[in-house]
Amino acid sequence: MLEVSTAHITYETAKWLDRQVEETKENKMELIVYEKGEYGAFIPLYPEMFASKVLPESLVFIFGYAMGKGCSWIMLDRDIEIIDDLPTYNW
Repeated sequence: MLEVSTAHITYETAKWLDRQVEETKENKMELIVYEKGEYGAFIPLYPEMFASKVLPESLVFIFGYAMGKGCSWIMLDRDIEIIDDLPTYNW
């Protein structure tokens, strides 16, 4: 599992992930996203996740980085250290 700061996603992506959490509960999601407390998310990684989906660019960078490291999950949290190899966003 790759631990990633929410500083590596845009505000718009954070809101999109919030919607995906709710849609995952109803099995209507574009991306499987599980809520992690008040601020954060757990996202499983699998090759088919890119098939015919338009994902937020800031997530695509993170997914590629995590898959390159052999990770099968991402944990997003606001208290995680920033990864120098990934872009950051102020919001």
